Amino acid sequence: MHIIIISMPYNIEFQIAGFSIVSILTIVFFSKPRWQSLQNSIFRVLMPFTLLELLFDIVSTITIAERDFISRINTFFAKGYIVVMILWIAGTMLYIMSNFIYDDMPKKSLTAIKISFLFIIVPAIACCIITFCTPLYYANYGREIYSYGTPSTCTYIFSVYCVIFAIAGFLLNFRHLTFKRKVPMFAFTVMEGAIALIQMAFPKLLLLGFGTALVIFIMYMTMENPDMDMIAKLNDANKRASDLLLNILPVAIAAKLEENTSSFTEKFDNVTVAFIDIVDFTKMSQDVGGEKLVKLLNSLFTEIDTLLDNYKIEKIKTIGDAYMIAAGLPERYDYNCEEMMRFLIDVQKTIASFNKRNNTALQIRTGVNSGEVIAGIIGKKKFIYDLWGNTVNLASRMEMYGVPNYIQVSQNVYEMLKDSYAFNRRGNIDIKGIGKTTCYLLKASNT
Repeated sequence: MHIIIISMPYNIEFQIAGFSIVSILTIVFFSKPRWQSLQNSIFRVLMPFTLLELLFDIVSTITIAERDFISRINTFFAKGYIVVMILWIAGTMLYIMSNFIYDDMPKKSLTAIKISFLFIIVPAIACCIITFCTPLYYANYGREIYSYGTPSTCTYIFSVYCVIFAIAGFLLNFRHLTFKRKVPMFAFTVMEGAIALIQMAFPKLLLLGFGTALVIFIMYMTMENPDMDMIAKLNDANKRASDLLLNILPVAIAAKLEENTSSFTEKFDNVTVAFIDIVDFTKMSQDVGGEKLVKLLNSLFTEIDTLLDNYKIEKIKTIGDAYMIAAGLPERYDYNCEEMMRFLIDVQKTIASFNKRNNTALQIRTGVNSGEVIAGIIGKKKFIYDLWGNTVNLASRMEMYGVPNYIQVSQNVYEMLKDSYAFNRRGNIDIKGIGKTTCYLLKASNT
């Protein structure tokens, strides 16, 4: 390959080097997700456009050797190269100007930058039209070839115009720009100036294409572009953590905890609390084995969890074979007692269906009470949304002193639901720690 390049009558060493650099950068750039920013959107177009510009440069330089015989082909690639170069300069300018946009930018300044885009795009289109409509000439042969004419002049004038424009924008936005946002402007202006001077001193060197490759390389190295793979992993981890938090806590409480990780409690005047417990769980564990029974319990509680999706009821926790739920928090609503009763009746139907499907004879006791509670999160580790107060204690006792396969309710619940449901009065039951308490059982016909 080295021998072929040296024997070429025209200079394409730098163009091929530039093409190789940009090819590698393009592969790297498009090999993974990128930040959805304005700069990246422009750069996503600019990179393949640079490859196209270098490709036209290489082909046009090669076809110069036979331009007397393939003038149309040579003219197509030569003028094509100039047009693509003009558009590349415009694209680079748009990228530079996009770096002038910063957070909390005044509306007037943002509008001014958007309007200034037109001062790049319109002249670029005008230069492209002029290039298509005017002839391109060549001077000399061999490795000292260079082009001239209106198309070449347009390119130089447009390039100088853009350099001045970039410097003016840089000075106006200097104090708002980070170092990385200043670099693209420096790279572009230095390349345009330095390449022009070197080209004048060494006519045999066709450096412009290589210069564009260097500018793209410097821009790529200074892009404000976080690792999207890492961000995707972090987002996925955050989603899993958020989903886990929402699986443990009510949505409103999880949101409050994310804002403030300190413990908090809140008073609720009207909440309905219920406990569901498996009858003779310990004895069953001895009969069928703990592992098998726990799997059975998991299946049952999973079905009850699924029922919750249809009700405004919060699962508070499971304690062994006991299932604790509450209605009327964290979202307050007046009909929470009736909502709870409808849910518990549905649970009894689910138990009957579960026994039939699994050939089991599980029985549950259910206790319900309504009243005032304190709810919230306390402590610093292993957060749980919990309830405290006499209402909770009595609900637990309603279950403990209940009757299998019946829903036992307190006097408070009875008073609220006696017009909607039929109850049997159990009379005064001596409940440990509370004393004589009137309890009611929901009639079987209601379930």
